[in-house]
Amino acid sequence: MHDALLAARKEPYATLMVNPAAGDGKVQRLYEGWGYAAIGEVQPSPESPVLACMARPVRDGAA
Repeated sequence: MHDALLAARKEPYATLMVNPAAGDGKVQRLYEGWGYAAIGEVQPSPESPVLACMARPVRDGAA
């Protein structure tokens, strides 16, 4: 389903934010298994936990 959602996208990269503590790190590892890599940290609001910002090419060979 994930790949099907990205297949029609024209952008070269997909990005997301994930709480690294979610599921004792299992959620972030799942995204890493789908090709995402952590590119930084963000805190959307003072009340929010610090989140890992992750990105991956939408298609192989994306520039």
